[in-house]
Amino acid sequence: MANVLRDFIVRAPAHPDFMVALMLLLAIGMMIMPIPIIVIDMLIGFNLGFAILLLMVALYLTTPLDFSSLPGVILISTVFRLALTIATTRLILAEGDAGSIIHTFGDFVISGNIAVGIVIFLIVTMVQFMVLAKGAERVAEVSARFTLDALPGKQMAIDAELRNSHIDQHEARRRRAALEQESQLHGAMDGAMKFVKGDAIAGLIVICINMLGGISIGLLSKGMSLDDALHQYTLLTIGDALISQIPALLLSITAATIVTRVNGPSKLKLGADIVHQLTASTQALRLAACVLVFMGLVPGFPLPPFFVLAVLFAAASFVKVGKGDKPAAKIGASVAASAPAPAAAQKQPVHAEALPIALFLAPNLTDSIDKDELEESISRVSRLVSADLGITIPRIPAQIGESLSSSQFRVDVDSVPVERDVINPGHLALNDDVANIELSGIPFQQDPETNRVWIEERHAAALKAAGIGYHRLSEVLALRLHSTLTRYAQRLVGIQETRQLLARMEQEYPDLVKEVLRTATVPRIAEVLRRLLDEGIPIRNTRLLLEALAEWSEREQNAVLLTEYVRATLKRQICFRYANAHRVVVAFIIERESEEIIRGAVRETAVGPYLVLDEWQSEKLLAQFRQIHATIAQSKSQPVVLGSMDIRRFVRGFLTRNGIDLPVLSYQDLAADFTVQPIGSVKLPKAPSSLLTAAN
Repeated sequence: MANVLRDFIVRAPAHPDFMVALMLLLAIGMMIMPIPIIVIDMLIGFNLGFAILLLMVALYLTTPLDFSSLPGVILISTVFRLALTIATTRLILAEGDAGSIIHTFGDFVISGNIAVGIVIFLIVTMVQFMVLAKGAERVAEVSARFTLDALPGKQMAIDAELRNSHIDQHEARRRRAALEQESQLHGAMDGAMKFVKGDAIAGLIVICINMLGGISIGLLSKGMSLDDALHQYTLLTIGDALISQIPALLLSITAATIVTRVNGPSKLKLGADIVHQLTASTQALRLAACVLVFMGLVPGFPLPPFFVLAVLFAAASFVKVGKGDKPAAKIGASVAASAPAPAAAQKQPVHAEALPIALFLAPNLTDSIDKDELEESISRVSRLVSADLGITIPRIPAQIGESLSSSQFRVDVDSVPVERDVINPGHLALNDDVANIELSGIPFQQDPETNRVWIEERHAAALKAAGIGYHRLSEVLALRLHSTLTRYAQRLVGIQETRQLLARMEQEYPDLVKEVLRTATVPRIAEVLRRLLDEGIPIRNTRLLLEALAEWSEREQNAVLLTEYVRATLKRQICFRYANAHRVVVAFIIERESEEIIRGAVRETAVGPYLVLDEWQSEKLLAQFRQIHATIAQSKSQPVVLGSMDIRRFVRGFLTRNGIDLPVLSYQDLAADFTVQPIGSVKLPKAPSSLLTAAN
């Protein structure tokens, strides 16, 4: 038996549902079967302790939803307490005894005077019934009504925030679930308070039954005198009533605390919230202290309690000043201390973990470059890229890179270095033909590795007079940033930026944005934008882009193929980007046989289709593209590679992996009002039969 009891105690916490069911069955059993007195004492102690626990939990809640099971707890505890009252009533009437707790409690409250005990019980019951239960019931009723009336408006507000991309789908679902839980809680509390009120009424009826029935049984059945019967049964009845009403009183306070709690932005516990709001105004505390002092000086009033309270209020006001309401001088000092130092005096590196693009300078460059000039150059470049591609460029502050060698700079994208080079402090970079600087007679230095030409800053006036172009160091850095921003623009567009773009568009095209979001998720839209930017396609024509998404996103779930259809909608913008002044797109055409070879080399992998050419074919194709790239670099023209839509992205991926930056268009990217001028072809020969035989 001991082992069974020990196993039950060990396993009980792991099965709370079983414990609740057992408690309800125990309550029903208490109503029917007689309970030993020692068990009654244990159950009374448990009832009182559980009521205290509920009150403490209510005081430490930050929101009523943290205790959404309270209506069920009220039901279970009320049923348990009524069953306990029935059990104690049976003991009082049948045996004239209901345990040591009830007897001790009744004897302590009555203190030898039955009238005092009855009056105390009636006062407690009236407070419980007329004040706490009735007030909490009214608050719960009004809260439930207001919550249910406001439910449609709150749901519409969540839908509006979702449409405006202020929140995502996950946050919207969380808010809707919280809203549903809140409405259910207030509705259930409205009904649960009826249990509390009925419990108080039942207490009044039970005390009358116990007192009248007990005195009658004592006089008629047990032969007791009137005084003995009156004393014994009144003591037990008052003790039983109070030991039952006090947990009910605590439960009423718990419920009233929950339903009267107002959720604020602070999310503080009840005690902290009350203290914070009571001590928020130092003027109120000091005025209350002065009033208490004057009240203490009134003749006949005791001075010490008023004086002590006045001192406490005054001390609290000064403590509040020290912690929150800083005097103006201290605020000014703290602001001055926290304000950033001037650019010239800033020597400490600025940590940029959160910056997608970061520029780092070697320590020796900080004094050689004008900070204001560098900041203006970076801002100008950012505006150019933003206007060209239609994206928002974050601020890019120049930071000190302690790990950089002398005269080095570095550009990081997502905390990964992508650019690293050396500039010459105190010099200018030539932006002209080297022959012009040679003819001018101005001394210069040429870097043998990069062929970059440097001229000392003191020759700036001579260069300007000779009409020779040059760049200052800040402009050199800005140009490198321009190249980085253009190449890695897709890294600056994510889900958050996509939501902001949709929010801006919704103000002008609400129906279009709604239709797009109906068929495409924000992450899929963001991936399409990133793929467009990765190939230098601007996304500033947002209306056309969204119309393409609205048209194709329901039919095509693959973001890669969806991007191809969006490109076809933006074909005029794509052609304009690569056409010359005569609206002619110069192109190298991929031959049909070569397209078939590339198409046949596409293999499906776990991460999607991938181009897998034979080594010999890969080398031949790479050699042709490198020759095309070299021709373009010498002629400074901007031709494209043109092929079919289904192989376009594979050719582009092949070039990117081999470090060749060539735009690749498909025939669907060509607009009718632009002309294509072929200037060459890309031919991929079939592998020799010897290689095919060796492969087999």
